[in-house]
Amino acid sequence: MQDGASLRDAEPVFRAIIEGGGVFTLHPRGASMRPTIVPGRDSVSVVRLEGEPRRYDILLYRRQNGQFVLHRVARVKKGHYTMCGDNQVILERGICHSDVVGVVSVIHRPCGDLVRGTRPFVRAAAKRAWSRPFRRVRYLLATLYHRVCGK
Repeated sequence: MQDGASLRDAEPVFRAIIEGGGVFTLHPRGASMRPTIVPGRDSVSVVRLEGEPRRYDILLYRRQNGQFVLHRVARVKKGHYTMCGDNQVILERGICHSDVVGVVSVIHRPCGDLVRGTRPFVRAAAKRAWSRPFRRVRYLLATLYHRVCGK
């Protein structure tokens, strides 16, 4: 999920909050983490990442182009992370620990909060990870259909 220029403008403030051990609340935009995080409805609390992230954690990180992204950890390997949005099928490899701003500790939703490391949080993450190959096939078939049918 990207939060554009507004997040870039606030970077010194939220980095100071997170690095000082505080909590920064963010209202994500974009559809890459749907259905786990719905833009305009949900917010997230971001805290400092202590040590290595765990699989299924959601990290706020900065890409090389300066864009801030909120995606889920698909794999951890020797200080490099493979990331993917819950609504995406393409894995983003090569994210370094130095790119990470923080980790989502809580997803605030109207139907109840999802807290990092709890059973509901991990269950939702595992379900999205398990369905990624099927979503990828569906995406490829839809792309093929639109190319053939011209729609």
